[in-house]
Amino acid sequence: MAETKPERRSSHQTQWAAQFAVASELCKRGYEVALTMGNHPTKDLMVSSPNGVNFGIDVKGLYKRNYWTVKKKPDRNDIFYVLAFMPNDEKNRFFVLSQTEANEGLNQESIRAAAAAEKRGVTGYREKFPGISWRFAEKYENFWDKLPK
Repeated sequence: MAETKPERRSSHQTQWAAQFAVASELCKRGYEVALTMGNHPTKDLMVSSPNGVNFGIDVKGLYKRNYWTVKKKPDRNDIFYVLAFMPNDEKNRFFVLSQTEANEGLNQESIRAAAAAEKRGVTGYREKFPGISWRFAEKYENFWDKLPK
């Protein structure tokens, strides 16, 4: 009997699952969370810490290992990223980064991609889809404590 290839999950479904999963994790840690429902350009979640500090979270979800597509933005201390890995048959994983750390990951990946393109003989390389690699993100797994208290 031939194995069937699993169906590709919609990125829309993955993103919604990621946002709700991150909101759940935050609530378990005593944070109050509101979903922006896609109506805010820089954040998916508006969060209030247990001590009343307000900040935003931009959630990026994946259901299989790949780069997290993220755009570089100016450093801010009130925006964080949670890169959520939502596989079908494994437990969810969360990687929590500050805006500064996300930008560092984007810079590292951009340098790596440009060097790889040059090695292949590509001239005038221009990055189309900036992203954060797994290798970089894994350093930040479950770093919930970096969020405002």
